[in-house]
Amino acid sequence: MNKLKFTEEESKRIFFTSDTHFQHGNIIEYCNRPYQHLSEMNHALIDNWNEVVPPNGIVFHAGDFIFTGNIDWIKRTVESLNGDIYLTLGNHDIQNKLDREVFKKIFKDVRDMYQITIMDSELEEKHINFIITHYPFLFWRRGYVHLHGHVHSGPLSSASEKVVYHPMRYDIGVDNNNFYPISYHDLKVILTKNSMK
Repeated sequence: MNKLKFTEEESKRIFFTSDTHFQHGNIIEYCNRPYQHLSEMNHALIDNWNEVVPPNGIVFHAGDFIFTGNIDWIKRTVESLNGDIYLTLGNHDIQNKLDREVFKKIFKDVRDMYQITIMDSELEEKHINFIITHYPFLFWRRGYVHLHGHVHSGPLSSASEKVVYHPMRYDIGVDNNNFYPISYHDLKVILTKNSMK
C-alpha cells in the first residue's frame, strides 16, 4: 500500500469524516440523528461539509458514504461537496459496490485503508502518521494514530457497538463530530488533550 504524504501547507486543507450515510433514512432513528426526514439530513450534512471544507479541501472519508449503488445519485452527491474525497470502503460501500472502477473517477481515490503522513513543525517528530479504516482496530501499527468510523459513537448516538477508549484512536464519524467533518488541526487538539489524560 502506498503511503500518502502531505505538506504542512496542505494540512490546513485536510479534513476527516465518516458514516455520512447519505440516502439512508433509517440511520436517523438508528443513531438518534437530529433530523425529521432523509432530505433534511442530506441537505444538513452537505451544508455542514461545505461550511468547513474549502473547494480545494482534502477529505478522508472512512466509509459508509452513501446508502445506494446508484451511480447518478453518488456522482451528484460527490459533486455537491467541496474538496477531493479519498474514500475508505465501509461495509455499506462494499454492499453497494463502490469498489467498482467507475467510482475511482468520481472520488479522488478509493481504498480499503489509508496510511498517511502529515508534516507539522509544531510536533516533536515534525510529522504525524495516521492509519484510516472503516472499522476500529484493537491493535495497529506502532507510531500511528488510528482513525475510524463504523461505530457511530458520540453524545447523541444510540448505536449498540462501543469501542474502548484509547488516546491514539479516534472516531471521525459525523455522529461523533456534531455532524461536521473535523479538520486536521481540530483533531490535533483533541489528540493532544487525550495524550495528557
